[in-house]
Parts: sequence; structure tokens; C-alpha cells
Amino acid sequence: MAPMLDKNLPSAGNKGFTLIETMIAMGIFAIGILAVASMQITAMQGNRSARIQTEAVSLAAQKLEELTAVPYTDGQLAAGSHSESDAGPNNQFDIDWTVAEDSPLTDTKTISMTVSWDDTSGQRSAEFNHILADL
Repeated sequence: MAPMLDKNLPSAGNKGFTLIETMIAMGIFAIGILAVASMQITAMQGNRSARIQTEAVSLAAQKLEELTAVPYTDGQLAAGSHSESDAGPNNQFDIDWTVAEDSPLTDTKTISMTVSWDDTSGQRSAEFNHILADL
């Protein structure tokens, strides 16, 4: 009697993957890896931009603290425009502030501050306003 063939077993011609199937799988995998790499680059650029913005806000807060600590009649609080360039950890920020006396009330000064810096997308800035009272 002849041996019975099991129809569930692969025949000799159906073992493994063909070269074309392997190449297609590698191509799909490569496209996926490139997409992930692109997302990583975008995320790193976003993190860098956020770090610089955080440094700018911290620098502005520090400068406003310095201005509120000096006497009310100090030259840094005189009416008009003032500036400080090459500020910050990498000397990349410029700070400009304008002082308006008796604004919005008598015996108060309004400090309008702008911190600016160069970024890969161009010139960036952050603006802040603070009211200082003569107590």
C-alpha cells in the first residue's frame, strides 16, 4: 500500500519566503523607520525651541525682579527706553524695556519689556508688562 500524503504539510516548493517577499517587507520596514526618524528630528527641534522660549521667559522674570528690587528713583526705572544686549546663558537674548511714569495711576510706573532672540525660523520675541508702585 502506498504511503498516505498529508495535505497539511508544505510541499517542497513552498518552504520559506521568496526573495521578492523579503524585499517588499524590508521596503515597508525602511519606510516606517524613516518616518520614525523624521518624527524624532521634529521633536528635537520643538524641544530646542521650547527650551529657548523658557530661557527667555526666565530671563525676563529675572530682569523684572531686579528692576523691582532697585529703588523707585533708580536710573533703570527712569522714564524712557532702556536696553541690555547679549544677555542670557549664551548671550543670545536682547532685553528692551520702556518705563512710563504715572501710568496707569499716579505714583506708579509701567514697565513694558521685550526679550528677543534669533531662532532657526527667524527673529522671535516675548513681551511682558509689569506695574510698579511707589510704596
